[in-house]
Amino acid sequence: MQTLAALRRALSNPRLPALAGVAVACWLVAPSLLVLVLGAFRVPATALPFAAGTGWGLDNLAGLYAGSGLWGTLADTALFTAGSVALGTTIAVTLAWLTERTDLPGRSLVLPTLLVPLLTPPVAQTIGWVLLAGERTGLVNVLWRAALPWPTSTGPFDIFTMGGMVFVQGMGLVTLLYLFARAALRNVDPALEEAARVGGASGWQVALRVSLPAVRPHLLGAMALAAVLTVEAFEVPLLLALGAGADIFSTRIYYALADAAGGQTAYGTVAALGLHVLALTGLLVWAFARLTRQGARFATLRAGGHPPAPLALGHWRWPAAGLVGGWLALTSLAPLIVLAWTSLLPQYLPPGRDALALVSLDQYRGLFDDARLPGALLNTVVLALAAPTLAVGVALVLAWAVRMRVVGRRVGAGVDALASSSVALPAVLAANGLLVFYLWLPPIAPLAVLVLAYAYRLAVAYRVQAAGLGQLDPALGDAALVAGAGPLRALRSVLAPLAAPSTLAAWALLAVVTVRELTLPLVLTREGEPLVVSTLVWRLWGNHTGEAAALGLLGAVGVLGLLTLVGLAARRVQR
Repeated sequence: MQTLAALRRALSNPRLPALAGVAVACWLVAPSLLVLVLGAFRVPATALPFAAGTGWGLDNLAGLYAGSGLWGTLADTALFTAGSVALGTTIAVTLAWLTERTDLPGRSLVLPTLLVPLLTPPVAQTIGWVLLAGERTGLVNVLWRAALPWPTSTGPFDIFTMGGMVFVQGMGLVTLLYLFARAALRNVDPALEEAARVGGASGWQVALRVSLPAVRPHLLGAMALAAVLTVEAFEVPLLLALGAGADIFSTRIYYALADAAGGQTAYGTVAALGLHVLALTGLLVWAFARLTRQGARFATLRAGGHPPAPLALGHWRWPAAGLVGGWLALTSLAPLIVLAWTSLLPQYLPPGRDALALVSLDQYRGLFDDARLPGALLNTVVLALAAPTLAVGVALVLAWAVRMRVVGRRVGAGVDALASSSVALPAVLAANGLLVFYLWLPPIAPLAVLVLAYAYRLAVAYRVQAAGLGQLDPALGDAALVAGAGPLRALRSVLAPLAAPSTLAAWALLAVVTVRELTLPLVLTREGEPLVVSTLVWRLWGNHTGEAAALGLLGAVGVLGLLTLVGLAARRVQR
């Protein structure tokens, strides 16, 4: 009896679940960071970092600086990142201002249309752009050459250039940047803009001298986050960088993982490259945190405030609507449409009489006859359910421990840093670290490794749920403990239900990321190991273009179905 009572007292200690959450978080995040930092100083480069016969040294870094093109990689990555963020920000801010501050017709349709690309796996979305803007057979180029005189049979656009890469990646950032800019504009104190108008400023002057400066800290923070996402971007460089002659960090690391010339994996080279990427993304994450904190100093919408009257565009109203609608159709809908068209053909052909004669559903029949499809679908569903659930569960416990002061302030700061650290760790580096870590351990089922690997994005779930719990009074948890509930029961019965909307949002976001993920399974799995939908699309691309397009569309339908179910669940939670 005494032993049982002691066990109950130990389990009632509120620090126990917090320690368990920290332990799981360390298992998910720490291996990648440790392998990255320590592996850069383990030699030789082609050996596993802690295998027999390895030692400490600076050879990996010395070889990187000596003549392996590090500075060219850095320059190309910087150009790719800066160009993509600048392009995405310019378009996003323009759209946000038009929808929030003017009488643009149809402005309520802008956000739903911007969300359409999120339904498609990034690899399929990039394939869509290849089919649209390929130099010779891309649909946009074919239509351009048919409508206007053009001296050659190629161009005028070529997606396989640095400019093409910047365009595709920049379009992928627009939705994120638009959401930040839109929210920031909605929070600007309308009195500031009204005062400027009363003072005689025109609508354009108000926008440039009042609205944009007021949202600048939030916008700069969003740009820093967009830069992190671009530095770690994988699908666009994987498909386009080789043709563009560009050397991007993410693809260079991926190719270093499997040196085709020597048939050996350059673990030390990957770690040395990764240190530079981690330093860059860490700096950007720090900038994001600092800028968003500074944004709180700026004037926001006061109680009783009202949005300013929309600026009348006058005779520019319908031309602006036409430009916005055309741009949205091209960038959000056209890649999906060209995928749908390609899924009806054995190989991509521009629309025409010859192509129409080949239209059929044979690609779908061939896809469903592919023996790999059932396993890929099942594995994707398992990962989409298991990995977000693991990450969200651990993140909820950690956010609760920090918010409800279960751990001290200093320990809480450490927990917060641990839970947030994965945001600075690109997926290709996380995959390399986890690959080395699990090769060092006794064999584990590949699907289980993928579940743990996908859950490494703990920061997403933690930040969302920390914000949700931050809206709750700590006294709620204290009251449950005083009433006799244990810490886990207080979390399960009181706090978790109140924070359910943020928990569900975090789960849905991670589930969508899981379905769209290509980097982790491409690095962590080998031939004969479990496939997922994104890697099957990648392997079908080239020899079975129509089937790859068909699977990309099915992936979009699956994501839409997932979001629909989440929306229904959210309605029940809100009741």
